Amino acid sequence: MPAYTRDLMSKNQFKWSAEFEVPAIGEDVVIWLNGVGRAKVVGYATDGGYLGVMSMPYNPPAWWVRQNGPAGLDNPALAFGAEITPVSPAEAP
Repeated sequence: MPAYTRDLMSKNQFKWSAEFEVPAIGEDVVIWLNGVGRAKVVGYATDGGYLGVMSMPYNPPAWWVRQNGPAGLDNPALAFGAEITPVSPAEAP
């Protein structure tokens, strides 16, 4: 995972826009923005100075599939900390 900071004014490191820690690869998150839903973290990416998680939605909405194609390891969704909620181990299937 790239080095990051929670200081949103930083110009020297990628910024993580959430109060919780960056989820690890393999962990589940809920992408609540636009109702994408539960997803597995499969990698990391940056955009505009922010760190995001590349996540594979389990059951994306129909609009997402029409716009992006089927969800899969070769077609993950990029979501930023402010757009997701971590899934606690107790909530995991």
